[in-house]
Amino acid sequence: MLHEFDAEGRHLDSRIRAAGTVADGPAKAPMVEAAQRLLHEWLDALPGRHFTDIAIAPFAVEVDGALFGLVSECHGEYPEGEEQDDWAEFYPNRLGFSAPWDGLYDT
Repeated sequence: MLHEFDAEGRHLDSRIRAAGTVADGPAKAPMVEAAQRLLHEWLDALPGRHFTDIAIAPFAVEVDGALFGLVSECHGEYPEGEEQDDWAEFYPNRLGFSAPWDGLYDT
C-alpha cells in the first residue's frame, strides 16, 4: 500500500494491492517479492521524494471490505459520558498511536 498526502498532511490518494504476506510462508515468497518491486516502482515514481518526519490527519479508505487508514478512536473513560478521541489506530496493521503523538506506537 502507498498512501499519499499533501503538504498539510491531508490524505490525497491510496494505492492498495493484495499480494500475500511473509506470514503466508515460503510458497508465497514470489508474491511478496513482486509486491516489494511494485512498491519500489510506486515510490520511485513520486516526484521530489525525500524522507523526513511527517504529521498526517486521520483518514480512512475501504478496499474489498478491508479498512486502511489512520482512524481516530476513543479508548479512555471520561467524566459525564464524554467521548474524546485519545488514540489513533493505523489499519490494517493495528498500530496504535497516542499522546504525546511523537511517532511511537503500540501493537
